Amino acid sequence: MNKFPIRMTFFYQLHPAAAAVYFLEVIIALLLFNHVAVAIAGLVGLTMTSLMYLGKSTVWRQFKMNLILFITIVLFNCLLNQRFGPILWQLPLGSLTFKLTLPALTYGIVMGLMLVEMLMIFNLLNAILPSNKLVYVFSPVTPKLGLLVVISTSLVKAFVRNFRQLSMLQKTRNVDLAVGSVSVRVKNGGRLLQILLEDSLASGMETARLMDARGFGAAKRTHYHTYRWQGTDWLYLLWAGAIFTGIVAARVNQIGWSGSVRQFTAFWQGGDILVVGLLSLLLISPLLAEGVYRLCTN
Repeated sequence: MNKFPIRMTFFYQLHPAAAAVYFLEVIIALLLFNHVAVAIAGLVGLTMTSLMYLGKSTVWRQFKMNLILFITIVLFNCLLNQRFGPILWQLPLGSLTFKLTLPALTYGIVMGLMLVEMLMIFNLLNAILPSNKLVYVFSPVTPKLGLLVVISTSLVKAFVRNFRQLSMLQKTRNVDLAVGSVSVRVKNGGRLLQILLEDSLASGMETARLMDARGFGAAKRTHYHTYRWQGTDWLYLLWAGAIFTGIVAARVNQIGWSGSVRQFTAFWQGGDILVVGLLSLLLISPLLAEGVYRLCTN
């Protein structure tokens, strides 16, 4: 799937408040269920939407980073949770015995997928709601919180970008973070992190002084770009809200949820088909709206 110019998409042109409500609904919906089938459906739906708005290269790069995190979470769950059966495999280690149990494995898969999905949804949120839109959404309610959110996200991006640039520059001094023993890599990496942390603190103090000089928070602020509600915004908001209401109703009826680790003995449980359908529909609703918008405008 080729990446369509994001600024020309319906989802990007959606009113920032409507997009923010949609992302809030998605985050809540992903946290309401803990069955394996539902988590896999969430991953598939987010991958399809991310391919549309972020492109193959971004999704693939994110997948490689998330895969390491996913495997780590599964391994830790299998190590720390050996209480319930059935036992799939066991290994004697002296006086101890490592047991790989089915509940620990399935529960670890669910927890890993849920964390990966959170990272994916926030990555998509940063693309659809850039800094100016986030400030526009938060400023009527709490402008200081909006500024804090924007600065936090921008600092993380700047930190990662500066770390990569500094790592490349250090190679000209024969300082390569990927070469040498573990102690040498940790030492070199610690020096770079120290430089970046000092630079981040200095940049944060400078930003605070600039915002104080401009009188931020003293009175209501204006925006250089205004957004107007349209009929399509209401339609999309009502459509996503109706799906989200069905998802909440399913959770109230204990569908797609298990309250104990010992119950994680199957990848598919009764009633999951309803939750899988509703959650998938919510996650790919931007793609459906995109298709309807293209048909109506052509």
